[in-house]
Amino acid sequence: MNKRKFSKHNKRIITITVLLLSFSIYSLVTARKATKIETVMKDTVSNIEYYIIKTPFRYVGNIFSEFSQLKDVYNENKTLKEQLDTYARLSAMNDTLSHDIDELKDLLAIDYLPTDYKVKYTKIISRDAESWTTDVTIDLGESDDISEGMAVISSDGMIGTITNVNSISSEVSLLCDESPSYQLPVMILNGDETVYGLIDSYDATQKCYVMSLLTDVDSLQEGSTVVTSGLGGEGKSPKGILVGRIDSTAIKSKGSQKVCYITPSANFNELEYVAVVQRVNK
Repeated sequence: MNKRKFSKHNKRIITITVLLLSFSIYSLVTARKATKIETVMKDTVSNIEYYIIKTPFRYVGNIFSEFSQLKDVYNENKTLKEQLDTYARLSAMNDTLSHDIDELKDLLAIDYLPTDYKVKYTKIISRDAESWTTDVTIDLGESDDISEGMAVISSDGMIGTITNVNSISSEVSLLCDESPSYQLPVMILNGDETVYGLIDSYDATQKCYVMSLLTDVDSLQEGSTVVTSGLGGEGKSPKGILVGRIDSTAIKSKGSQKVCYITPSANFNELEYVAVVQRVNK
């Protein structure tokens, strides 16, 4: 008996739905104004579709989306915690090494090391589209004790060298210049050995520095750190400023010179605040 009633109830719903659809199609075709009962039926079906079908699915979808976001936040927090732990260890090690270095300086009566330097922070005040990859202008000059040959760095590493100084501003030649007017003395921390060389130019196609090797070496480790060697003379770039990393292990011949390619550590498309590096023995 119950099954019969349920079957009749289903047939009634199907019949009403068919009638509603028929009225809707007829209204669209004839463009007549819908009757009140048609409007009520349409609203009823729309509400059923929204609250019974769409809303539950949207709710479930939001739950999965929030769960995914919480998982991402958890992973980011985990990574951040690992980085903070590493930073704390490195900071403690750096303090210990700094203390040992100061004691050794006093013991050996050394005033400074090649890696000792100070910085003056500044900002870029001019960068023209025509010279975007060759030079920028900063708001430090002779009055700030700036001189030619000093290194300029961003938060990611070295970006260039002071090549022209005025009273209140200076011109910085960028390392991404394809035809620079100077060579930058650098060294590669190649495992247990140190490889010396000069950065001659920038390859815009590969987006890498081209380094002429001065040290006779058979192979290089990919990813090895490249820093300034401090061999440019007094007032020039001090030792140990990050320049980039070895792009590949291949050593190529360029005429009679052996060269390798270095991926820059600095992002030359996002330069705003920089710092001028001054050797303490200037």
